[in-house]
Amino acid sequence: MESIQYHGIAMGGKIYSLRMAKRMSQEQLGAVLNISPAAVSKWERNLSKPSIEMLWALADLFQCSIDELVGRTTGQVEVLGIYDAQKFRLALIGEDLLTCSEISRQQGLLAMEACIPDLKGESRFLAFAIPYILYLFMQQVELPAAFQLLENYVVTLPQAEREEGRMITAVLRQIFAGEAPEMIQELISSFIGIDYRERKTNMSELLKYTRQEILDHYRDKKIYSEHTDLLEAFAQIGDFEIQLILRDSDNATLTAALTGASGRVVQAFLKNLSDRMLYFIHEDMKQWNGTEEEILTAQEKLLELGNYYLQKSEN
Repeated sequence: MESIQYHGIAMGGKIYSLRMAKRMSQEQLGAVLNISPAAVSKWERNLSKPSIEMLWALADLFQCSIDELVGRTTGQVEVLGIYDAQKFRLALIGEDLLTCSEISRQQGLLAMEACIPDLKGESRFLAFAIPYILYLFMQQVELPAAFQLLENYVVTLPQAEREEGRMITAVLRQIFAGEAPEMIQELISSFIGIDYRERKTNMSELLKYTRQEILDHYRDKKIYSEHTDLLEAFAQIGDFEIQLILRDSDNATLTAALTGASGRVVQAFLKNLSDRMLYFIHEDMKQWNGTEEEILTAQEKLLELGNYYLQKSEN
């Protein structure tokens, strides 16, 4: 049977999240609608669909439109967090470039090659570009010609790596020209974006914490309010299921939802993130200053995503 989709999520997840937000059991919802709990269960598991009359009743009960209930909203744009994975990677490589700039000022250009093993961004192109430009420099190739050759290599990179290649080439050009650190920082910021510059995030400062220290930070975290406990059941499901939910979550939703959750729920999600994602979600949670309504909206969205796994864990 074809299921109604809500932003790629079957409508059962939407009904489930709205019911949980109302603190209603399947029995209570069935009683209000004069149907059996089993019928509610089938809706939420996408085994059957509500009739149009039931859609009206559900919309009235949950104080939403039928369009919202079935996902027929228009002009919706998924909001990302302050960082996405690409921006965060550029920020890490930017810190590496600032390290190279500092080394070149203190020890000379040739000393940059020795720092490659310690770079945190793990950029394949930066590890290539530094010795390559130094080689051309030692061969007395004019710098404009040397950097033109490096730019040719940027064009050959996979699409996902070209932006970092452009940034690395532009910044190395400024380092070799002896540009001031402040201007190099401005150049790096221009590749990453306004949010990065306005918040003046120092990735070196952020990365001084270990993975375990960040997880321990949330051990005793309390829920935001008595109303923001919608995710507590997520602490009972497995890592694989959490990873599937994370795969379909955007950064802003995850940040807001976890900000309102208890420490055990936060840890259940964060421990399943990569190191890079863990660092910047942690940073976004520290900076978050939204409302309880935004938390509830985000938590309801995660409930939609996790509907199937939560029901499975209950059975």
